[in-house]
Order: sequence, then structure tokens, then C-alpha cells
Amino acid sequence: MLILCWLLHCLLLLLSVAFFTLFERKVMGLFHNRLGPNKVSFIGLLQPLLDAFKLLSKQSLTPLRANKFTYHISPHLALVLSLFIWLTMPTLYMMVNMNYSLVMFFCAGSIMVFSVLLAGWSSNSKYSLIGSLRSVAQSISYESVFSTLIVLVLILIMSYSIRSSFSLSSALLIPVLPLWLICTLAETHRAPFDFSESESELVSGFNTEYSGAYFAFIFLSEYTVLLYSCMLITLLFFSWLIPHTIFFVIIGTLFMSFIFIWIRITFCRFRYDMLMMTSWKVLLPVTLMLFVCYVPVLL
Repeated sequence: MLILCWLLHCLLLLLSVAFFTLFERKVMGLFHNRLGPNKVSFIGLLQPLLDAFKLLSKQSLTPLRANKFTYHISPHLALVLSLFIWLTMPTLYMMVNMNYSLVMFFCAGSIMVFSVLLAGWSSNSKYSLIGSLRSVAQSISYESVFSTLIVLVLILIMSYSIRSSFSLSSALLIPVLPLWLICTLAETHRAPFDFSESESELVSGFNTEYSGAYFAFIFLSEYTVLLYSCMLITLLFFSWLIPHTIFFVIIGTLFMSFIFIWIRITFCRFRYDMLMMTSWKVLLPVTLMLFVCYVPVLL
């Protein structure tokens, strides 16, 4: 029964990712004063399904000098890890409540960078390798800030479980939200921190040599982690504000997704040296000062 629930959960999650791409393209079209996808069926509702069919039906080409085993395993690893972290999310219908869900989220999120590194290295392409190295350096830099924020959240909610954030004590986390949001953008490689896939500089970044189903797996993994991050922010920072029902959690997740899209449309990409300087010289000192300011509250 548990396995069937999890398979259904994965299927619904992948469908949500597909239609989230339509939502993103529609919002971007609205901001750019254009229509967005509107030709396939009613207002383009079938566009994500046809895009998925197009990618899955295309031939996947393997570079001649690529490391074959690592090249083929990296997209699968990325997709499996992105689905695995959803086990840490408390839901109303699943029979699992992980007591150390925040710790598991941090561990699984740290491992996901290996799929990007292996994909870039095994492709034997200069663009892919540079994109993967950028991603690793970026993730290491911002995980130092992110880990400090997670420790602060664990102390404030006095638990290792995401479900424990369903209390008024989560209102204390509001000052942490801007830092958490910036680190989430960097960890998920979203604009203005999309250096691992900057099309204007690296053609397509670490996934340059991937096509067909493999490209679809990488794409699905990125947007799956993005949706997870939006729901996690809703549960951690706004659970004191909204009723604890799945409907309001979904509404909060859609609102945070809109914020992520809005940020992508509004801000241009950083320079890479500015990215590193922001992490080590700005965010980390501010996070440590915030940690010190919370000491009287914690005592």
C-alpha cells in the first residue's frame, strides 16, 4: 500500500512539474506583454504533455569520447534524488512521518550536486565541465550559509521534523526568510544565480551534451526540487499564517512559485565573482549576526 501511494505521489508530482512549466511560461508572457503558449488545445493546456512526448521520443545521442557509464547514470541519479527528498515532506495521505526530515533534506540536497558534477565531467565537453565546476563551487559556497540557517531553524522549532513547524513558533522564522530565499535560489540554480546553465556563456551549461529523455530527466529533477523548495518555505515560514490543510499549502506553494518566477523576470544574472562575494562577504556574516541576535530568544 505504501509503495502504491508513493508511486501515485511521484506520478502526480511529475504532472505538477509539467504544468508548472506552463504556469511559468504564461506568467513570463504576461510580464513581457505577450501571450505565451496558447495554440495547443484550450489556452495551451496540452502544451506540457506534448513537450514531454517530444523530448521522450527524441533519440538520445552519446558523445563519442564520453565516459559511458557515468554519462548514462547521471540523469537517472538526479531524478531519483529529486523524488527521494519528497519523502521528507509531511502529507495528509502518506503513512510516513520522518522524525529527522529536515536533516534528511539537507543531506539529500548536498548529494544532488554530484549528479551535476558527474554529468559535466562525463560529457567530455568544455562547456559541460565549466558549467559543472561552477555549480559545485556555487553549491559549496551557499551551503555554508544554508547549513547555518538550517541549524537556526532546528533550534527555533526545537525539532528535526518539518511537521513541528506547524506552530506559532514558526513566526519567529520570518527574519530568516530573505536569507533562506536567496540560498534556495542559489542551490536550485535559478536566476539570477543560474551560472551552471547560463545559455549566453556556456551554450547550455552542464547538460549541453544531453538530449531526448536524458535532457527531460535533468529538467524534471530541477523543477521537482524547485517545487519542493516552494512547499518547504510555505510550511516552515507561513504555517502559522494559513490553515493546515492541503488546499492552503498548495496555494502557498503556487504563490512562492510565482515569487521565484517574478525574481527570474526582474533580476539580471550576477557576475560570478559577485556571486562568491555575496556568499562569503555578505550572507555568511549576516547569518552569523542573525544567529547572535536570536540568542536572547533562545535563552
